[in-house]
Amino acid sequence: MLSFKEVGRVSKYIGSTYQTFFAELDCTVALVEQEMEEHRHLAFRSRIAKIFVHLRKTKADTGFLAISDAMSRHGMDPSMLIGILDSNRSILFQDEALSERWLKTKLSDNDALVIADHVDVKSYFSLFLELGLPPKTVDDFDDNYRNKKTRVKITALLKALIKETKPRPTVNALLLAMRECDMDTESVIRALKPS
Repeated sequence: MLSFKEVGRVSKYIGSTYQTFFAELDCTVALVEQEMEEHRHLAFRSRIAKIFVHLRKTKADTGFLAISDAMSRHGMDPSMLIGILDSNRSILFQDEALSERWLKTKLSDNDALVIADHVDVKSYFSLFLELGLPPKTVDDFDDNYRNKKTRVKITALLKALIKETKPRPTVNALLLAMRECDMDTESVIRALKPS
């Protein structure tokens, strides 16, 4: 069974044949299209992750092998899946200009507002999966912040993540998650790094 982080990561590799791919995993076209339409404000990868999350809840036997087989049958390269496993992940953000000490700095509540300005508003769902928040928590914030601007919601999510995660997330964890979600890490480094 893939973790929610791994679900978010595998979503990166699902392409235009997503309907037949999910049909191969016994997910109805109607459900796939409903999820795609309901979350049209999100990036394609995040919408695919939403479908995977639903599938994970309803079909507990949809694991790594089933996903790999479905990818093979629909022209996708299943060898990419090896890189999504937590056990195969780089644990330190690679940038020669950044010290390991700074990367291990714990994020503070004050950092949330700064970070929120650099989060891709269409990809926040995938980012928070990568940062370890369960999908239900992100969905709850979506409901509670329905009539607020997306950056306000992202800031609130970041504050909750920083406050409730033990041990507190580090700059390193944030940068690794942002890089995984193809977000601009350079701008957030400039914003967070002391002069």
